[in-house]
Amino acid sequence: MKTWLGLLAAPALVLAVQSVDYALVRYTCERGDPVPLNVVSALAFAFSIAATTLAYRNWRHAAAPFPASYEPRAARPAFLAFAATVLGAFSALVQLTMWFPQWLLSPCR
Repeated sequence: MKTWLGLLAAPALVLAVQSVDYALVRYTCERGDPVPLNVVSALAFAFSIAATTLAYRNWRHAAAPFPASYEPRAARPAFLAFAATVLGAFSALVQLTMWFPQWLLSPCR
């Protein structure tokens, strides 16, 4: 389960947050308060970091040294955990780059 959060949930959340942020622009402009946009982006960034951390821990646990003659299937959990770590970190980076313009630019322009 720890692996799948970084592998599937973090990238899916980035796409979902992009849609939610787009939907919140009208509300933000009417109120003149960018807090809802920042809260959604901050929660998504925190989730991406948490999913990446869990995947990294799973990778470090699964990547124990293998004996010289190991089964190729034994390396699959370590590879999936590594892929989840990389994809989760990339999702966190993408989320951060989508959040950064919200600090600098007004959503109403």
